[in-house]
Amino acid sequence: MVITREKIDKRFVDLFESTFGFTREEFDHLLTYFEVLTLKKKEHYFRAGDVCRQQAYINKGCTRTYVLDNEGHERILFFAFEDWWIGDLESYYTQKPGVNFVQALEDCELLIIKRDLFQKLALENPKMQQWYTYKVQRAANAMWRRLSEVKTESPEERYLNMLNTQPQVIDRVPLQHIAAYLNIEPQSLSRLRKRISKKI
Repeated sequence: MVITREKIDKRFVDLFESTFGFTREEFDHLLTYFEVLTLKKKEHYFRAGDVCRQQAYINKGCTRTYVLDNEGHERILFFAFEDWWIGDLESYYTQKPGVNFVQALEDCELLIIKRDLFQKLALENPKMQQWYTYKVQRAANAMWRRLSEVKTESPEERYLNMLNTQPQVIDRVPLQHIAAYLNIEPQSLSRLRKRISKKI
């Protein structure tokens, strides 16, 4: 499948052309390095133990990134929607097996660029390194915010924060995954939602 700017989320185009100053020609050349990968709902993009050898941008769809604790329980780190990048950043950087799982919660269309092609492109165009630094910083900030929420906020505060920052979660993510994200039982989430609805 040939990737053209008309088939891509406008935010992807704006990221490179507006934020990093790519010319139209540079952006069109960039697209030739990407491939389209489709995932069916519930299919995994990445599994713990694999080595992350590519970057992936969500053009369409929704995913969840989670880890397994020592007892085998899923601990959801975050949900990702259109205009998010997914994968296992540490594995991508170190080329060692990762610890995350990334699963499609909807049918997804991803734009992927393999690590060796990214490195080749970065040598051709230094703006790619600017983009990668920006991406890593944003990912690190998001994970720090998530860790801070888990350590300092109640489930109700985390739920309300999630609604404020990602309102699409309620319509697109099953409640059992939202409960796992909040680290509570589904029954507790139902009670929490009822309690909040009475306040509104």
